[in-house]
Amino acid sequence: MESTNERHSEAPSRAAGFSRSRLVLLVTLTVLVPTALLAFAISRSHRTSDASPTTPVTDIAPIDHTKARVGHPAPDFSLRGLDGRPVRLSQFRGRPVVLTFFASWCHPCEEELPVLEAARRDSRGRLAVVGVNYQDPEDDTRDFVKQLGVTFPTLIEDSFANPVAARYGVHGIPVTFFLDARGVIATEPMFGQGSRSALQPGLDAILGR
Repeated sequence: MESTNERHSEAPSRAAGFSRSRLVLLVTLTVLVPTALLAFAISRSHRTSDASPTTPVTDIAPIDHTKARVGHPAPDFSLRGLDGRPVRLSQFRGRPVVLTFFASWCHPCEEELPVLEAARRDSRGRLAVVGVNYQDPEDDTRDFVKQLGVTFPTLIEDSFANPVAARYGVHGIPVTFFLDARGVIATEPMFGQGSRSALQPGLDAILGR
């Protein structure tokens, strides 16, 4: 029969063992629980990403990263005209094209657009002219071309995002490109000039004069 002293000496020993077991269990849980939660979160993230609907590639218009270069085909694009109808640059293939970037706040543009209108008219249908507005609100562009009597297509880019202008390296205006009947950029673009004398060499290059 155990003495009272023996029972008392075993009690602290059992208590110490129990405390160590609880400590080991607590440390284990402290390590494993956050790890398990992190793994669950990562797994859930992957499942959510895989299950999220995506737009089929066939429904996305291809991004054309072609840059404008002399001697190469002009990058094609399609923009909405002031009349609401889309206009694609390549639809003018077979005729020389003058492509100009302009804005209502640009004073040289105010000189250039009527000159290009007259050149188009004088060519008797041989020459196409296309204007693209640059960082200009649509209503301002509309009033501007109406005031100048412009009848060639004037196309609208967003007032802030100008992806077409970026592909043509436009950072200031007016910038005017001269495309031959094959759609190839025939000469270096003309920057910041709007007079007929300044435009004439480019016109002659694409009209074969």
